[in-house]
Amino acid sequence: MGFSPNTEPGENGFGHTVLRKAILKTIERINRLIEDIPEQHKTDDTRSLLNFAVTDGHSVVCTRYVSSRTDEAASLFFSSGTSWKEQEQRSKNADEKGDYKMERRDKGADIVLVASEPLTFERDNWVTVPTNSTLTIHKQTVMIHPIIDEYYSNNPSHSRSSQFAETKGQMSPTATRAVADPSVHGNTGSDDLASRNVLG
Repeated sequence: MGFSPNTEPGENGFGHTVLRKAILKTIERINRLIEDIPEQHKTDDTRSLLNFAVTDGHSVVCTRYVSSRTDEAASLFFSSGTSWKEQEQRSKNADEKGDYKMERRDKGADIVLVASEPLTFERDNWVTVPTNSTLTIHKQTVMIHPIIDEYYSNNPSHSRSSQFAETKGQMSPTATRAVADPSVHGNTGSDDLASRNVLG
């Protein structure tokens, strides 16, 4: 890729394209290393849940990935807006903190939050990142790209099981419903074929 790991990112960082290529190369290398394990040393299960996040201080690239064509990856969500505010407390107990809510005053986004589960009860504020995708945040613009490899399916109705991620403690029942029902959390489906600018 032409970048030394010891190189300083520079005034504007490496750029989101370089970060995305680096994370895709990392996933590819992990998959090849697992494939190269001699048969006598392989366990029954060589699937990997690979949710990563990298940044150069200017851009962020996250992945939601599983090395399987039949399983869901560990859950990943994002929310964006103009402010992240604590709501008024419903109880009079001074020790209790109020709930937070992402507010949107216009189409812009001053804040982008990424989390393994929605952080608020305002479920419609959270978008599910599709399995085997990258989430890129650059200048407050969010883009989603599919990771196209041997575990990718371009069939929008391709079904995946959440059992593997659930048994590893990487997906809650709420996230499972979001995967099964696209109306929950604004799920875009398991395979988004084009990058999306969800803020504009």
